[in-house]
Amino acid sequence: RSGLRGKKKMRWTSAAVFLCAVAVCHGGNILNTIDVTSGIITTAGTASTCSGDQDMFPDKVVVNGPKFSITYNTTFKVLTNLRANEKYVLVQRGCPTPTLPDGFVAKAVVQVPVARVSITSVTDSKWIELIGERNSLIGMPGIYTTSPCVNKRYDLGFTVDMSKVSYNSTLSQYQMSSNPKMLTGTYASVLSTPLDVVFAGSRSATAGLPLVITSSTYEQSYKLVPEWGKFIAAFYNKEATINAFISDFKTRWDCASQRAAMAVAAAVAAGSTKPKGLAISYLSATTITPFDCSYNATSGLWANKICEVLDAAGLQVRRADQPG
Repeated sequence: RSGLRGKKKMRWTSAAVFLCAVAVCHGGNILNTIDVTSGIITTAGTASTCSGDQDMFPDKVVVNGPKFSITYNTTFKVLTNLRANEKYVLVQRGCPTPTLPDGFVAKAVVQVPVARVSITSVTDSKWIELIGERNSLIGMPGIYTTSPCVNKRYDLGFTVDMSKVSYNSTLSQYQMSSNPKMLTGTYASVLSTPLDVVFAGSRSATAGLPLVITSSTYEQSYKLVPEWGKFIAAFYNKEATINAFISDFKTRWDCASQRAAMAVAAAVAAGSTKPKGLAISYLSATTITPFDCSYNATSGLWANKICEVLDAAGLQVRRADQPG
């Protein structure tokens, strides 16, 4: 049990009984309605009826080792970022906000599925695109990205560069970072409606509200990084979609690793030496630093992840303190 209670007694249940009104239903969680021609989210997924006996989230995720946890109740979920030590309550749209017990501190209470989001790191945008929710991206941390489709949203005025604005907590609104502070043009139209959530790598008073911290860069293994796709997907009720992707990712990783090991073993058996791999940090033409395949929990260095890939490829990893 999550330890939370709503206005009525809420019980865990496996029954996938729920009603859908303006939401899209696929025999699973309630999703946003999207126009198939324009791709625009026309209606945020909302339950027409809500009771403690109806399981609004028949599609769930089970996390496997990352720095966050998730628990489900019938009408809400509780996400906990274990590294940031923050809890977020995700309530199905159309359902009442649960009464939090004494001592329970929620950094954010968010109606899900979300339809308007901003991010402060492009690390999070890939998950939003992979689960088919690109059109919820209202704010990005820069003018152009590696995603041509998000870049098109910039050109069409659907997405704005959030590095040019800051959130004024006193006025509870965004304003331009440079004078004059008043929002104009595309910024005024796009940010006139409040955002559902802001995904950020750290807590910042100027990023906007409600703010949710993601910490995938602090995972010590590449295999754990995709788990954060589940964290993001929970805000969209897209658990079924991300489950399929993560399962496919793990299958492909294991398959590629096994094939690489077989190829290396065959080459060595034929008289070749085991191929070597070196992970380096290229800062400039004169500054090339070998990684040592260790993990720095404070800074979140990802050197060990590079070495993990080399190992998976069947290579003999050369570390910083090894000659040759």
